[in-house]
Amino acid sequence: MTNINFIIKKIGEKNDENIIWSNNKYYTGEALLKKIISCRKIIKNKMKMGDLVAFQSDFNFDSIAFFIASLLEKLIVIPLPQNQKNLLDLVFCNYFVNIKNLKIKKLKIKNFKANKILHKFKKRKIPGLIVFSSGSSGKPKIILHDFSLLINKFKIDRPGFKTLLMLSSDHLGGINTLMASLIYSNCLAICLKKRDPITVCKVIEKTKAELLPTTPTFLNMLLLSKRYRVNNLNSLKLITFGAEFMPQELLNNLKKQFPKIKFKQTYGLSEIGVMRTKSKNDKSLAVKVGGEDYRVKVINNVLHIKSKTNMVGYLNSPQPFDKNGWINTEDRVLNEGNGYLRILGRKSEIINVGGEKVYPQEIENILLKCKGIADSRVYKNRHKILGEYVVAEIVFKKKFTSKNKNSNYLRNFCEKNLAKYKVPSKFIIKNYSDIISNRFKKIRKNY
Repeated sequence: MTNINFIIKKIGEKNDENIIWSNNKYYTGEALLKKIISCRKIIKNKMKMGDLVAFQSDFNFDSIAFFIASLLEKLIVIPLPQNQKNLLDLVFCNYFVNIKNLKIKKLKIKNFKANKILHKFKKRKIPGLIVFSSGSSGKPKIILHDFSLLINKFKIDRPGFKTLLMLSSDHLGGINTLMASLIYSNCLAICLKKRDPITVCKVIEKTKAELLPTTPTFLNMLLLSKRYRVNNLNSLKLITFGAEFMPQELLNNLKKQFPKIKFKQTYGLSEIGVMRTKSKNDKSLAVKVGGEDYRVKVINNVLHIKSKTNMVGYLNSPQPFDKNGWINTEDRVLNEGNGYLRILGRKSEIINVGGEKVYPQEIENILLKCKGIADSRVYKNRHKILGEYVVAEIVFKKKFTSKNKNSNYLRNFCEKNLAKYKVPSKFIIKNYSDIISNRFKKIRKNY
């Protein structure tokens, strides 16, 4: 049995069970299988194995069925980020599908240079997945995966949850969440039309969701919104967080507000997939990362990973793996013993202030303790003569009406709580929308 057929088998075992909640309606395993069959018929009339097909849709009943049907037909699927159809200019894509009506449009292929990695993969006629890096440090990288490899870890039976599909369909973490929700027992994949705290809290209450996989930025927004006081979130058993750094101060505040919910840190890369993690304890940011398909090692305090689920390769960039298959994650870590690591941040984000190393996340954690501050984004800038210096963009709480919304207030607080060289040289007041992406994570600046 192929790994893709394994998904169908597991859905079939839930024939009479509710497996998806979408558009305010429950769908059974049987309904999903029927929709997948319908999508496969449409695909067979238009496409052949190895074709590249893109769609731009959030998770819903139709998009999930089409996604699985495309994999069964051994296509290479490209879930596009919202409002970024222009990414197709970077890749040799044959078709674009409108999920709402399942109309397939043939695309005019531009004069792309022949790509050896893609050409060789297409010849294998196996299901593929293309995702894009965030592009925060330049042009997005095109990442090609053999989808069947990403399914291997789900063959080990694990506890299932009623899960919010909080991470988007163009995100490897979102696809990982979807697969777990469809494959494991006693699961429900809960689709969201919006991902703001109001909508999310309403849906948790309505569906009695048990698992919220999200980012620290969203969790901070949730606390600030105070929607947990309006809606009943007692069904939540587990909140997982990843994709960016979690400030210790924020985790402390979350544990204080939600003492009965377990919090778990996740870790993964678009190039290798989502790894298994084990937290040192419920209040610690130290984790063991790995799992049956992964090996890890630390060289000069930087995490390196070797995986059985390595991507096939970048389609528009040099390959990041060494001759033995290891990838340098560029994540600096602190070894806390017994295999537990605390992830400090990307090597490229470290600020060199007069020879001293400054981690932006450390300053952001301290700023969360400052009265009136909702969040911040810290990064480096460069002076032609003086070198790198620290910049802090500050988001104040809406109800903070104090006259202290100025640089002097912020600088005085930092001077009392940080070493002199860590105090930002520049403070800029921002709105939340200025510092976060549509994936609810901070947009990291590097100069």
